[in-house]
Amino acid sequence: MGICSSKINEKTDPLNSQLSQIKESEFQYIDGRRFHNLKNVAYPLPNDDDEIDRLHFRHFLNRNIWKSNFSAPINHILTNPETKILDVGCGAASWSFDMATTYPLVNIIGIDISRQQATHIKPKNFTFFKANVLEGIPFNDNTFDYIFQRNLMRAYTEQDWPHVVNELVRILKPGGYLELMERSMLYNMGPATKRLCDAEIAAMNLAGTDPFACQKLEKYVQNQGQLENIKKEIRECHHGAKSNQIELNLSRTAINISVTLYAAWKPRLATIMQISSEEYDELANISEKELFEYDSYIDIVRVYARKKMDDNINETVCQSSTMANNFTT
Repeated sequence: MGICSSKINEKTDPLNSQLSQIKESEFQYIDGRRFHNLKNVAYPLPNDDDEIDRLHFRHFLNRNIWKSNFSAPINHILTNPETKILDVGCGAASWSFDMATTYPLVNIIGIDISRQQATHIKPKNFTFFKANVLEGIPFNDNTFDYIFQRNLMRAYTEQDWPHVVNELVRILKPGGYLELMERSMLYNMGPATKRLCDAEIAAMNLAGTDPFACQKLEKYVQNQGQLENIKKEIRECHHGAKSNQIELNLSRTAINISVTLYAAWKPRLATIMQISSEEYDELANISEKELFEYDSYIDIVRVYARKKMDDNINETVCQSSTMANNFTT
């Protein structure tokens, strides 16, 4: 199927771990965790099996909170075998695999700066391409019917966001939908949690990334110029909800995700806070209890919009300054 065919031979791709096919030169090890070691990549979190587990848990928590994998009105295209859907920054491909399994007729394509997916369980209608959005997405104009991007606030600077949205709109078909999803920082924090959160914000500021990107998604979409029918939806993810067993289970999952997130941040945050590894661990243990006691929560924001059908749109608005001529699958 052309662009949607996979070059991976699953029968000859035995995995000792989910990441065994990754070139180790692309990574560096800090305190036993594997991190990206690529130029022009600001993303600060690890790329290892522990992080993959966290990403999977986060995906299913999000799906439970939203009761869906998307908010854009795209149900009508999900039974069409010609439909092409792009997952930007797909990571462990939790969303892609879920969508590909639920809607087996459509073509799901994921892009990221490195492969994190378990190829031995890859759905047949999922294909991965290695690409850095900031260097140009290696697809032609008007390729995709729906584009989904989430959880990349730690990857883009505030200056990057307009370029990213332009690039996504460039490869989106007229009439297709773009959906962006990001989370806020924590609210209702205890003192230990606030120290960790403040350090996380400081780390992102040092990297030039925007911890408050979720508040600006609607503005980026509005300012792009080729998008219409713009909608914004917000859900709260609580860490201390306990009115029933379902809420309690979701809260426990949210706490686990936050705890593992701060474990992933440890090398950077401990340095910023100028505390020892043991002090950081103690702070994280206290924070784990606070998240439940204070019922800390985050906002999860989705913004989606439709690309205009106007044939006279000035396409130069969406042309990326760089376009990858070669890409790795």
